[in-house]
Amino acid sequence: MTQLNYWSDTAKNREPVETTLSNLGYDAGYVAIIKKIFRIAQTPVSKLSPQQYLLQDAFCQRAELQASDALTYTHTGQEVYPFGQSCLRSINRSSRGNGVLFGSTASNCASTFKVIDLYRRRERTRALGAKRHVIVTCDTGFTPILKDIPGSTVTGDARSTICLDDGAAGDYQLVSYDCQIYPAHFGGAWEEAEKHAIYEKTYKDRIVALIEQSLSVLAREHKLDADSRIAIVPHNVNVYTWKAIEKKLNNPQLSFFTDGVADHGHCYGSDAFINLQLLERRHAEPVDDAQVTSHPTPDYYLCVTAGVGGFFSSVTLTRTDTKKDPSYD
Repeated sequence: MTQLNYWSDTAKNREPVETTLSNLGYDAGYVAIIKKIFRIAQTPVSKLSPQQYLLQDAFCQRAELQASDALTYTHTGQEVYPFGQSCLRSINRSSRGNGVLFGSTASNCASTFKVIDLYRRRERTRALGAKRHVIVTCDTGFTPILKDIPGSTVTGDARSTICLDDGAAGDYQLVSYDCQIYPAHFGGAWEEAEKHAIYEKTYKDRIVALIEQSLSVLAREHKLDADSRIAIVPHNVNVYTWKAIEKKLNNPQLSFFTDGVADHGHCYGSDAFINLQLLERRHAEPVDDAQVTSHPTPDYYLCVTAGVGGFFSSVTLTRTDTKKDPSYD
């Protein structure tokens, strides 16, 4: 089974949403909705281009990346494409030089998950010559169109690297990948108003359908039973949406982790890995209960994301050794 390791971080500077949204021309009423209902208080801001942010330190100097057999740089949509090319050239100079660029307006924030799926498919057909595939994602809101998704969220700046290996040991195992695609809504937040109203009305139901599909696969093909614990690791669109989805599902086996929303906002394709890192830290902390020494570790981590258009996808992971404390950077 494919092993997965990752490292991830966010920009160190934090900008209050009042500042961000004021600069984008929003009034105080919209800011209040973002803070009170969506629960986004601030976002990480680098003030750098994706290339500058990604390469400003030793983030891309790890041995796993430099010795990778295959490399993919993922990005969010066409606005980032020129910077993605520059990033890829720089990463290739410090690795084996065989990296490729992947990203599309359709997949957007789900581009990283899509590359994980491509790796999984090639491994299944034994067409994959490389044993270690590294995915690098780094998106920053350096233009207004990337900084704000109207009526939904505020974005932050983050970067992640995901190492997939079918040989060496990893902290996680890749269990499954699922997706649901709605081509009629590839325009996302910027599609024609009437069409987008339909998209918004059905958005939560489509994520519910995706989660139910992923749980069905777990029950059918793996060891999911009534006692299994599943952590939903979401993209950080906003708390309001995920609370509504949790209510719709009404499944006591699921726990929804939304602690990363207030401090990070939506960090594109890095959300799942930022939240995994936060979850690991929480599980390693003692709890204030004489009967319990630590937070229970989930049996499965169901990471869920959606491109700005009609591309909804999930990646299910399980820890390789639940007896040891989760490791994190």
